[in-house]
Amino acid sequence: MKNMKKISALLAFCTAVSIICTACGSSVEENPENVTPNVITSADNGGASGETADGGSANGTQTAAPVETVVVTDEGGSAVTGVNGDVLTAPADTAAPAETVAPEDIQDIMTATTTQVQLPVDTSVDNKTRYAYNTLTDDEKALYDVILQAASTMNFKIRGTDNVSMETWAKVYGMVYNQEPQIFWLHPKLKIGRLYFTEGDADKIAAMQKEIDATANKLVDEAKGMATTYEKLKHFHDHLVYNSTFELADDAYNSSIYNAFSGGTSKQGNIQCAGYARAMQYLCDKAGIDCMVITGENESGSTHAWNKVKVEGEWYNLDTTWDDPILSTPDHKYLRYNFFLVPDSWINQKTHFKINERDLNSGATYTYFDPPAATATSLNYFVKNGLVYNDVESAEAAIKAELDKAADAGLSVAHIMVGSKDVYDTLHSRLKDYQTYVKNGRSNVKGVADNCNEHSLIIELDVKYN
Repeated sequence: MKNMKKISALLAFCTAVSIICTACGSSVEENPENVTPNVITSADNGGASGETADGGSANGTQTAAPVETVVVTDEGGSAVTGVNGDVLTAPADTAAPAETVAPEDIQDIMTATTTQVQLPVDTSVDNKTRYAYNTLTDDEKALYDVILQAASTMNFKIRGTDNVSMETWAKVYGMVYNQEPQIFWLHPKLKIGRLYFTEGDADKIAAMQKEIDATANKLVDEAKGMATTYEKLKHFHDHLVYNSTFELADDAYNSSIYNAFSGGTSKQGNIQCAGYARAMQYLCDKAGIDCMVITGENESGSTHAWNKVKVEGEWYNLDTTWDDPILSTPDHKYLRYNFFLVPDSWINQKTHFKINERDLNSGATYTYFDPPAATATSLNYFVKNGLVYNDVESAEAAIKAELDKAADAGLSVAHIMVGSKDVYDTLHSRLKDYQTYVKNGRSNVKGVADNCNEHSLIIELDVKYN
C-alpha cells in the first residue's frame, strides 16, 4: 500500500510539474516519461525571465485569467523545488498529495524528456553548410546541433548544460532561432537547458506546414523557370512586399514563416521584420540560394532583421521589410527597391546599427557572428537597371520620366538613384516643382510625397491620387 501511495504521489507530482511547464492547460499522458513540451502562448510567458533570443521580451501583451495556485509540498510540509531551484506551484485542484517523494524520483521526473515527435521539418539545407554555423567553435557547433535536434523533435529539456553560460546559450540558441526558419514553432524565450514552443501539437504543426508549403512551394516552383538568381530574389521580394503587412500586434507567429506564407488564413502576411527575413531565407533555402538572417537595430534603437544573400559569388544586403511601406490601406501598386541588393557601405551605421549584436539583461553584450562583407554594387536594382544618373540635367529628366510612367499606369512609386550628394541635394530641393509637374493635366493626381533616401542617394517620389 505504501508503494501504491508513492506511485500516486509521483503521478500527481508529475502532473503538477507538467502543468507548470505548459500553457493553456495542455494535457499530459499518464506515463510520466511523456511530458508535454513547454508551450508558450501570447497570454503566458511560461515563466519567462523577460529575455528572448531575438532581443525582445518573452511577455505577451495579453493577460491570462488568474489561476489559484498552491505550493507543492512533501508530507513534512516543506516546499518541493525543481532542479533549477524554483519552488513548484500548481493549480489548487491538481496539487500533489502530501506524500513523501524521494529526491531521486524528483530528479528523474524533472529531467524526463519528451517522446521523439515526428515533425514535418524541411531539410532543404544541411545546417552544417550555413555560413553562420561555420563561424562557431566546435563546442558551440555541438550545442547548436543539440538545440536544433531538440527543437525538431519537440524535446524541451537538454541535459549537460550546467556549465553553459547565459552568453553562450543566448548566442547559440539565438542563432538556431534566427538561421533555421523551418522550425517556426520555436519560441525565443531564453533559459539555459530549456526549449519553449508556440505550439506543442504535432498534428497541428503538420497542418500549419501544409499551409506554408501551399504558398512557399508555388513561389519556388515559379522561380525555377527564371534564369538568374537576381530574378528569383526579385520574385521572392515582390511577393513578400505585395502580400505582407508590417504588424506589431502580439501574435505568436508574426516573426515566423507561418504568418508570412499561411495562405487563406486571417493572419497571412501580418509579420514583423523577423518574419520578412525568415520568410526570405526559407525561400532561398528551398531555391538553393545562400542566405542568412542578420539582426540589429534601426536608428531609434528598435530591433530589426534583414538578410544577406549571395548572388553571382558576391554578398549583398536585402531588406524586404523596409521596401514594404506601412500603409493604412494596402496598395498592391506600391513597389520599391531601396534596399534590394545593397552593399554594407550604404546602410551599416547609417540606417542599420549594432549588426548582429545583442544585449542581455545583465548588461553583457554578445555578437552572434561577423557577417560576410558586402561590397559589390553591380546587381543593385538601380545600378543593374541603368537608373543611376550623375548630373542634375539627366537626373531631373529621368525623375520626370519616372513620374510620367507611374502616373499614366496608376502606380505609386517613381524613383531613381543619383551619383553624388550634390546632385541629390539639388533634386531634393525641387520637390515642389515635381509636385506641379506630375499634377499638370492629370485631374486624378493629388501630388507627390517625399520618400527620398540620402544614404543611398535615392530620389523616390510617391504619387498620390485623388
